[in-house]
Amino acid sequence: MHTGRINTIDAAERVLADGHADMVGMARAHIADGEILSKAREGRTDEIRPCIGGNDCISRRYVEGLPFGCAVNPHAAKELDGPWGPVARPRRLMVVGGGPAGMELAALAAEGGHAVDLWEAADELGGQLRVAAAAPSYDQYSRYLDWQERRLERLEVKIRLGECADADAVITTGTDVVAVATGATPHRPLIKGIHGENVFDIREVLRGDVSVGQRVLVVAQDDHLPPLSVTDFLSERGHDVTMVYATTGPGQLLGRYILGGILGRLHSRGVVFRFMEEVTEIAPDRVRVANVYSRCEEELTGFDSVVLACGGDADAELYDQLRTRMPEVHLLGDAFAPRRLVSATRQAYELAKVLRA
Repeated sequence: MHTGRINTIDAAERVLADGHADMVGMARAHIADGEILSKAREGRTDEIRPCIGGNDCISRRYVEGLPFGCAVNPHAAKELDGPWGPVARPRRLMVVGGGPAGMELAALAAEGGHAVDLWEAADELGGQLRVAAAAPSYDQYSRYLDWQERRLERLEVKIRLGECADADAVITTGTDVVAVATGATPHRPLIKGIHGENVFDIREVLRGDVSVGQRVLVVAQDDHLPPLSVTDFLSERGHDVTMVYATTGPGQLLGRYILGGILGRLHSRGVVFRFMEEVTEIAPDRVRVANVYSRCEEELTGFDSVVLACGGDADAELYDQLRTRMPEVHLLGDAFAPRRLVSATRQAYELAKVLRA
């Protein structure tokens, strides 16, 4: 019997067909989609919700002390809620923002029988998860987003891309309920020189919007994967990278099942880690750091570019404009609080339950 990251029906079939094992175990794939085998038997493999290998099913319990859950399947651990049947009172719902939270809410609401419109300002759905998919080994994010798009199409959700909604435009649609999932803007910490021409945000780098120099310093103010991922992205392309963390180690909310692989790659490429330090000043030719305890400062030179991996600030402006002008307006996803995929999908599930009443 073989098991361990067998995440697709095709992969399981290859193991069996090539004679490597008599039986294949698929644990996380079943958490992501409990109907994986029945869908495969019926030839509906394109409807199988893909496991992205984020390991929230593992790390939520032993790292964060949170209840069991799955990043892509908000029904996981909610089985006692019963089947997701039709709502008692179908309504018109407008979801503003086509990131992970908005997409999941739109799908869940449509599965219950609501008529759903989804507006997205960008030219494609996915939000910041689509940007993150550019990092090495993150191709599963694209698979998940593609699956969500197929799901929305089957459910006949009306999608409008390139639609930057304002309050007046939303109100004139006459929708019954609005859910604002407008995401977050890049957070820029209060560091002298933070707006310099040599300073870039992680999103700009992963999208390929900017040209980054050979020697890069990454300001890591995020307790999960993003700082490590952008460093993985840059070091894979031959950049010399130094990371500055204010903590005693990287990825404080990452379990060993995720952290080990990426740290191994970064070590093999010579990435330098500096811990217990804050960046206090950025200049074109130098960066100053201070120890978080002693406050002793040091000047670092030779960096061409500085990349900020510092999280985001919730963009709830549209929600603030609408909540006093419409009878029912909700806020979710990074617009509520910038967090991870598992938080976005589970919050969408809870809001979809509210809309079922």
